[in-house]
Amino acid sequence: MTSATGRPEVKNFLKGLLVIMAGAFMVLPAYINDLIYSRLHFQPVVAMSISVMLFSIGIVTFILVLGKEVFEAKEQPQ
Repeated sequence: MTSATGRPEVKNFLKGLLVIMAGAFMVLPAYINDLIYSRLHFQPVVAMSISVMLFSIGIVTFILVLGKEVFEAKEQPQ
């Protein structure tokens, strides 16, 4: 029995979904920070720490989705 992630179209769909999720984690903290600080009346340090954690989760997710092949040095033909 073949798993669903063995098919390339499913892998590409999941990879795209994770890239969108990572992008949302990188963009939304600015809005969430404003929401937390102004409406919920959290301290600025708490609001910023929540935003930084969400941003870092987005960065790590994006790096994991891209894979190590993107970050490895390419061999130059001689």
